[in-house]
Amino acid sequence: MMFLLLFLFAFQSNNVASNYPQYHQFYRVSKFSQKPVQKYNWIRPPQIRVCENTEISLERVRRAVNYWERLGYEFGKIYLDRFSFCMNPKENEIAIVLPSQGIPDDKMAATRVYTSKFTGEIMKAKIFILPRSGRKERVLEHELGHALGWQHYNHRSHIMHPNWWFGGYDSYGLHKR
Repeated sequence: MMFLLLFLFAFQSNNVASNYPQYHQFYRVSKFSQKPVQKYNWIRPPQIRVCENTEISLERVRRAVNYWERLGYEFGKIYLDRFSFCMNPKENEIAIVLPSQGIPDDKMAATRVYTSKFTGEIMKAKIFILPRSGRKERVLEHELGHALGWQHYNHRSHIMHPNWWFGGYDSYGLHKR
Protein backbone atom coordinates (compact mmCIF):
# COMPACT_ATOMS: atom_id res chain seq x y z
CA MET A 1 0.00 0.00 0.00
CA MET A 2 2.82 2.39 0.93
CA PHE A 3 4.53 1.68 -2.39
CA LEU A 4 1.31 2.54 -4.27
CA LEU A 5 1.01 5.87 -2.43
CA LEU A 6 4.65 6.73 -3.12
CA PHE A 7 4.23 5.77 -6.77
CA LEU A 8 1.14 7.97 -7.22
CA PHE A 9 2.78 10.86 -5.38
CA ALA A 10 5.89 10.65 -7.56
CA PHE A 11 3.88 11.03 -10.75
CA GLN A 12 1.46 13.65 -9.55
CA SER A 13 1.87 16.83 -11.58
CA ASN A 14 2.04 19.97 -9.51
CA ASN A 15 2.30 23.07 -11.64
CA VAL A 16 2.00 25.57 -8.81
CA ALA A 17 4.90 27.23 -7.04
CA SER A 18 4.53 26.79 -3.29
CA ASN A 19 5.44 30.41 -2.45
CA TYR A 20 2.52 31.87 -4.39
CA PRO A 21 -1.27 31.65 -4.19
CA GLN A 22 -2.78 28.60 -5.87
CA TYR A 23 -3.46 30.34 -9.20
CA HIS A 24 0.16 31.25 -9.92
CA GLN A 25 1.75 29.07 -12.60
CA PHE A 26 5.48 28.64 -12.24
CA TYR A 27 7.57 28.38 -15.38
CA ARG A 28 11.31 28.03 -15.34
CA VAL A 29 13.27 30.17 -17.73
CA SER A 30 16.33 28.69 -19.33
CA LYS A 31 18.89 31.28 -20.35
CA PHE A 32 20.65 28.70 -22.48
CA SER A 33 17.66 27.11 -24.19
CA GLN A 34 18.10 27.08 -27.95
CA LYS A 35 14.37 26.74 -28.62
CA PRO A 36 11.18 27.38 -26.66
CA VAL A 37 9.93 24.38 -24.67
CA GLN A 38 6.37 23.09 -24.86
CA LYS A 39 6.01 21.02 -21.71
CA TYR A 40 2.41 19.84 -22.28
CA ASN A 41 -0.05 19.36 -25.17
CA TRP A 42 -3.82 19.22 -25.57
CA ILE A 43 -5.45 15.97 -26.72
CA ARG A 44 -7.97 17.90 -28.85
CA PRO A 45 -8.57 21.60 -29.57
CA PRO A 46 -9.75 23.38 -26.40
CA GLN A 47 -12.80 25.60 -26.17
CA ILE A 48 -12.37 29.03 -24.61
CA ARG A 49 -14.83 30.37 -22.06
CA VAL A 50 -14.56 34.05 -21.16
CA CYS A 51 -16.10 35.10 -17.87
CA GLU A 52 -18.08 38.29 -18.43
CA ASN A 53 -16.77 39.92 -15.24
CA THR A 54 -13.26 40.03 -16.73
CA GLU A 55 -14.56 42.74 -19.09
CA ILE A 56 -12.44 41.24 -21.88
CA SER A 57 -14.32 41.31 -25.17
CA LEU A 58 -14.77 38.25 -27.35
CA GLU A 59 -13.16 40.27 -30.15
CA ARG A 60 -10.01 40.73 -28.05
CA VAL A 61 -9.93 37.00 -27.29
CA ARG A 62 -10.43 36.16 -30.98
CA ARG A 63 -7.44 38.36 -31.90
CA ALA A 64 -5.27 36.53 -29.36
CA VAL A 65 -6.51 33.14 -30.60
CA ASN A 66 -5.84 34.19 -34.19
CA TYR A 67 -2.17 34.73 -33.30
CA TRP A 68 -1.90 31.06 -32.28
CA GLU A 69 -4.06 29.79 -35.15
CA ARG A 70 -1.60 31.36 -37.61
CA LEU A 71 1.03 29.13 -35.96
CA GLY A 72 -1.06 26.01 -36.62
CA TYR A 73 -2.98 25.60 -33.34
CA GLU A 74 -6.67 24.79 -33.32
CA PHE A 75 -9.36 25.90 -30.91
CA GLY A 76 -12.99 25.01 -30.38
CA LYS A 77 -15.80 27.42 -29.67
CA ILE A 78 -15.07 30.78 -27.99
CA TYR A 79 -17.96 31.96 -25.85
CA LEU A 80 -18.95 34.42 -23.12
CA ASP A 81 -20.17 33.11 -19.75
CA ARG A 82 -22.53 35.59 -18.09
CA PHE A 83 -22.92 33.68 -14.80
CA SER A 84 -21.49 35.34 -11.70
CA PHE A 85 -19.99 32.03 -10.54
CA CYS A 86 -17.85 31.68 -13.65
CA MET A 87 -14.59 30.34 -12.28
CA ASN A 88 -13.51 26.75 -12.83
CA PRO A 89 -12.65 25.43 -16.28
CA LYS A 90 -14.43 22.35 -17.58
CA GLU A 91 -12.60 19.49 -19.24
CA ASN A 92 -11.04 20.47 -22.58
CA GLU A 93 -11.53 24.16 -21.85
CA ILE A 94 -9.48 27.28 -21.25
CA ALA A 95 -11.36 29.56 -18.84
CA ILE A 96 -10.46 33.25 -18.71
CA VAL A 97 -11.37 34.47 -15.22
CA LEU A 98 -10.77 37.21 -12.68
CA PRO A 99 -8.30 36.18 -9.98
CA SER A 100 -9.89 35.00 -6.74
CA GLN A 101 -7.02 36.70 -4.90
CA GLY A 102 -4.87 39.61 -5.97
CA ILE A 103 -2.21 39.05 -8.59
CA PRO A 104 1.26 40.04 -7.32
CA ASP A 105 2.23 43.57 -8.41
CA ASP A 106 4.97 42.30 -10.73
CA LYS A 107 2.49 40.11 -12.70
CA MET A 108 -0.12 41.12 -15.24
CA ALA A 109 -1.77 37.70 -15.38
CA ALA A 110 -1.19 34.08 -14.44
CA THR A 111 -2.11 30.73 -15.98
CA ARG A 112 -2.83 27.42 -14.28
CA VAL A 113 -2.55 24.30 -16.42
CA TYR A 114 -4.20 21.06 -15.27
CA THR A 115 -2.62 17.91 -16.68
CA SER A 116 -3.42 14.22 -16.55
CA LYS A 117 -1.34 12.32 -14.00
CA PHE A 118 -1.24 9.39 -16.39
CA THR A 119 -0.65 10.87 -19.85
CA GLY A 120 0.79 14.33 -19.12
CA GLU A 121 -1.72 15.82 -21.58
CA ILE A 122 -3.46 19.11 -20.76
CA MET A 123 -6.99 18.51 -19.48
CA LYS A 124 -7.97 22.15 -18.83
CA ALA A 125 -6.44 25.54 -18.14
CA LYS A 126 -7.36 28.72 -16.32
CA ILE A 127 -6.07 32.19 -17.17
CA PHE A 128 -6.34 34.69 -14.30
CA ILE A 129 -6.38 38.22 -15.62
CA LEU A 130 -7.55 41.67 -14.56
CA PRO A 131 -9.49 43.83 -17.07
CA ARG A 132 -6.63 46.37 -17.38
CA SER A 133 -4.16 43.59 -18.27
CA GLY A 134 -6.53 41.86 -20.70
CA ARG A 135 -6.69 44.95 -22.85
CA LYS A 136 -2.92 45.37 -22.84
CA GLU A 137 -1.08 44.34 -26.00
CA ARG A 138 0.38 40.77 -25.99
CA VAL A 139 -0.71 39.78 -22.47
CA LEU A 140 -3.56 37.51 -23.55
CA GLU A 141 -1.49 36.04 -26.40
CA HIS A 142 1.30 35.26 -23.90
CA GLU A 143 -1.09 33.62 -21.41
CA LEU A 144 -2.70 31.54 -24.17
CA GLY A 145 0.83 30.33 -24.91
CA HIS A 146 1.08 29.06 -21.33
CA ALA A 147 -2.39 27.48 -21.66
CA LEU A 148 -1.04 25.65 -24.73
CA GLY A 149 1.83 24.30 -22.62
CA TRP A 150 4.64 26.68 -23.59
CA GLN A 151 7.16 27.80 -21.00
CA HIS A 152 8.88 31.17 -20.84
CA TYR A 153 11.57 31.78 -23.42
CA ASN A 154 14.19 34.35 -22.49
CA HIS A 155 14.81 35.97 -25.89
CA ARG A 156 14.07 39.63 -26.49
CA SER A 157 10.93 40.34 -28.57
CA HIS A 158 9.57 36.79 -28.15
CA ILE A 159 5.89 36.37 -27.24
CA MET A 160 6.85 33.97 -24.40
CA HIS A 161 9.45 36.28 -22.86
CA PRO A 162 8.86 36.40 -19.08
CA ASN A 163 9.06 40.20 -18.93
CA TRP A 164 6.38 42.14 -20.83
CA TRP A 165 8.75 45.07 -21.45
CA PHE A 166 11.20 42.84 -23.34
CA GLY A 167 8.58 40.73 -25.12
CA GLY A 168 7.15 41.12 -28.58
CA TYR A 169 5.33 39.12 -31.24
CA ASP A 170 8.27 36.93 -32.30
CA SER A 171 7.04 33.33 -32.56
CA TYR A 172 10.33 31.51 -33.20
CA GLY A 173 9.99 27.82 -32.31
CA LEU A 174 6.26 27.94 -31.54
CA HIS A 175 4.85 26.52 -34.78
CA LYS A 176 2.64 23.47 -34.26
CA ARG A 177 4.57 20.32 -35.04
